[in-house]
Amino acid sequence: MSVQTESAPTVLLVDDEEYVLESLRRLLELDRFRCIAASSADRAMAELTTRDVDVMVTDLSMPGEDGLSLLRKARELRPQLPVIVLTGVGTVQSAVAAMKQGAVDFLQKPVDPEALVLLLRRAVEHGKLVDEVRSLRALAGDRVRPQAMIGDSAPMNALRRAIAAVAATEARVLIRGESGTGKELIAHAIHAQSRRSRKPFVRVNCAAIPESLFESEMFGHKKGAFTGAVTDRDGRFAEAHGGTLVLDEVGTLASVAQAKLLRVLESGEFAPVGEPRLHRCDVRVISITNEDLAERVRSGTFREDLYFRLNVVPIVAPALRDRLEDLPQLVSHCLERLSNRDGIPQKRISRGALEVLASYDWPGNVRELFHAVERAALLVPGEEIYAEEILPVVESGMLRIPRPQSSLGPEPKLDEESDLRLRERTQSLEKQLILEALRRCGGRKREACALLGIAASNFAYYAKKHQIADGAAS
Repeated sequence: MSVQTESAPTVLLVDDEEYVLESLRRLLELDRFRCIAASSADRAMAELTTRDVDVMVTDLSMPGEDGLSLLRKARELRPQLPVIVLTGVGTVQSAVAAMKQGAVDFLQKPVDPEALVLLLRRAVEHGKLVDEVRSLRALAGDRVRPQAMIGDSAPMNALRRAIAAVAATEARVLIRGESGTGKELIAHAIHAQSRRSRKPFVRVNCAAIPESLFESEMFGHKKGAFTGAVTDRDGRFAEAHGGTLVLDEVGTLASVAQAKLLRVLESGEFAPVGEPRLHRCDVRVISITNEDLAERVRSGTFREDLYFRLNVVPIVAPALRDRLEDLPQLVSHCLERLSNRDGIPQKRISRGALEVLASYDWPGNVRELFHAVERAALLVPGEEIYAEEILPVVESGMLRIPRPQSSLGPEPKLDEESDLRLRERTQSLEKQLILEALRRCGGRKREACALLGIAASNFAYYAKKHQIADGAAS
């Protein structure tokens, strides 16, 4: 059974052996990739001309038109498409030729599943960065610049002062904050204002690195160091030399990976897998997390010494609910960006619609707000978005639970004495829904979050907000 989401990256798999295609498809769909299979170069080109593809994986040795020919044609049609080639024993020379013609990487058969998934994630991430750079250049006249930090509230002004202060130093930074608060944007801003701004900015998603490949991914490896290592490869520390290395979701690192990272931070040296010689690294490390690492240290799941190494200067990304005065600027910025991206006339938003948006707490923060505004801009007709129009559009993506009418009885009618204040009524209903979900799930928080349609990582925020104790549902 495939496990996919609407945002799953699409992979075009090309191989003349059906069993290879089927095994790769099953493997990748379990890792949340959407797969298109093609048994020949001609079929692959037909798919590329009619389908949106994020990355292509192709065998080199195929009857008829081979993988090298397909690579050339694919790059003529889609110059930015990342391509990974698969090679059998004895065809490494052909794989090197493919790299020279634009393939981003290659793997030797039989394919190591973890290595393939890691390469695909890197290729998809690279493709997104290329698209983002292209878009920025189009909007800024070929001047690539970091995305603006929107808002003049006290929390945002304090954040800007903190960024300016730490950017002038070489201190390590730990950026904390809820999902959707712009933590990576803060890391970009620190790098852009630092002495390293003209050097590489390398981001690593720690959650996407299998434990067995951590050393290879971070420190690189030498040819022949392990099965499938058919060439030398630099790791992320080498890629970021002289610049900034961002460790996103650093709290997800396993204990062994934590120990290896600590050694590099303490000594400034690392050894690629398969090479005894140590390499010096000149890298500034910025870490990002939405977890409470101090609590993780207390529970014994995160190393205390690593925590202190990373948390030299802590910066907290403010939640949107703590800077709602920035909401008009954020909405205007979002509408302008949508207009530039999609080429549609920029819409206006009424004061009443802004008041509706301000009545929510936005647990998904600015990211959730932007998605809501985008839905409204696309679905609401006319040049201006009004309160009565934005309310159902926003709530279509908010917290909601389908429930039988019999569970709570008929909807209560409001009398003349009822409290009609939107925020208070919304907060009360939200708490009732959470308590009901906990009751139905026997107090199991993760299952309750799934029923509510919210991320499990956001439960602590709701529990604190509504003063819901652990035993509330028992």
